[in-house]
Amino acid sequence: DDFITLIYSMCFITIKDEIVGGLYNFEIPNYVIKILYFNYFAIEVERRNNFKIKGSIGEILTKLLLGDIEPFYNQLEEVVKILSNRDFQGFDEKYFQIIALSFFSFAEFYFIESQPEKDNKYPDILLTGRDPRTPNNYLFELKWIKGKDNYNYIKKEGIKQVKGYLELDKVKSIPKLRSYLLIGSKDGVEFIEC
Repeated sequence: DDFITLIYSMCFITIKDEIVGGLYNFEIPNYVIKILYFNYFAIEVERRNNFKIKGSIGEILTKLLLGDIEPFYNQLEEVVKILSNRDFQGFDEKYFQIIALSFFSFAEFYFIESQPEKDNKYPDILLTGRDPRTPNNYLFELKWIKGKDNYNYIKKEGIKQVKGYLELDKVKSIPKLRSYLLIGSKDGVEFIEC
């Protein structure tokens, strides 16, 4: 954020538009600045911070906000796949939920609720926009499958559970709500839109 403020104040970028309250799209004002400065800034930020800008958590969450869930899916699956067999000893749904919540904690444009009470039911994760212009709100139900578990049964029950949440008055009142069942295992993650 400090870096963005600096290059904005120096007129190297301008505000293109506001996505939702306090979250902006920026653009490079002209071709000369892009060629002379912006490519240099991108290379320098990557070099100094030892990371790739394209894969930032902020970008992944902004895409989620705008309805593109695939980058979040890819990142969550990558994290699950790097865990070792020893990491999976005693691993269950609550740890899977903590991994997902750790990503969402960077989403300043959402209220993040973990197992909120909705008419005596408890969806795992609910993301609702802080700004009424938020284009997508989310409900996530998470399931973790161990080797001995019946995948088809867990999937069927998970979908039934999500559909039950969607019938609740407190959930029906959430505008632009998208709902997903996330099924995780040591082999990866599956997202099922309900």
